[in-house]
Amino acid sequence: HSEKFSGKAVLVDCLTLWLTNYMMEEGAFTEPKDGEDAKSGDGGASAADRALEAVKKEFDVMTQQWDATFVFVTNEIGSGTHASNDMSRKFVDAQGWLNQYVASKAERVVHMVCGIPNMIKEPGPDRRHPMKVPGKRAADEARMLDKILAARSLPMDAKGYFLVKLDRERGLITAPFVSCMKNDEGEICDLDGNKISCCDGTNRPEPMRVFEGRTAKELTVEIFERWPPAKEIFCVGHAAYIGREAQRAEHCLFSGEHFQQD
Repeated sequence: HSEKFSGKAVLVDCLTLWLTNYMMEEGAFTEPKDGEDAKSGDGGASAADRALEAVKKEFDVMTQQWDATFVFVTNEIGSGTHASNDMSRKFVDAQGWLNQYVASKAERVVHMVCGIPNMIKEPGPDRRHPMKVPGKRAADEARMLDKILAARSLPMDAKGYFLVKLDRERGLITAPFVSCMKNDEGEICDLDGNKISCCDGTNRPEPMRVFEGRTAKELTVEIFERWPPAKEIFCVGHAAYIGREAQRAEHCLFSGEHFQQD
C-alpha cells in the first residue's frame, strides 16, 4: 500500500477497536478459571500484555513504512468510573498505555470535548540556529529586482493560462484554467476538441477547469501532480510562475493583504 497512500492523509478510526481485535485474538476477554489470569509463553505475559505489544508493533510497522500523514482517533476511557471486573480493568489499562505510546510518537495531540479541540501536544519550536535576516537595504533591493523581473515579457503557453484569485469567504486560493486551444473549426475548445462557450457575451471563454487549495502547496499539487494533462500543457516556466503566484496569494490570504496576480 506504500505507493497508494504516499503523500496522502490516512485516518485510522479507531485505536480502541484496533486494540479490541488484538485482545480478542489473544483471548484476553475469556473468563479465567478460579481467578487465574490466562497466560501462555512469552515469559508468562498476560493476554492483555501480548495484545498491547502486538498492536504497538503493527503501529510502528505501518507508520514507518508509509510516506503518509496519519491521523489516529482514540478514546479516553480511563477518566470514568472504575471498572468492576478484572477484564475491564486490564482493557482500560492497555488502552491507556496504547494512547500514551501513540501520543509519544505523534507530532500533535488534540483532546476533543463537546466538539471543542484542546491542544495537549503541539510541534515544538524550531531549534535550528537562527538564520541571518536581510537588512532593510537588501530587502529594498530585492523588491526592486522583483519589480524589474515582473516587467519582463513572458511568452504565454499556447494551450492556456491561469487566473489566480482569492476566495476570502471560503478561505481558498482559486486558479481557473482558461483554454487557448482551438479545434478544427477555429473554436476555443477543451482537451477533447469540444467548444467552450464564452461567459456573459465577453471574449473570455469559460474556464476549462477550476482548481482550489487552502495553501499554495495544495493548489500546485492539484494542478501539476494530480491533473495528468498538466505535463503536456505547461512548460517549466509557466509552472514556476504559477508556483510563485500561488505562494504570494497564500501570504495575502493569511495576512489580509490585497492580492493581484502579477
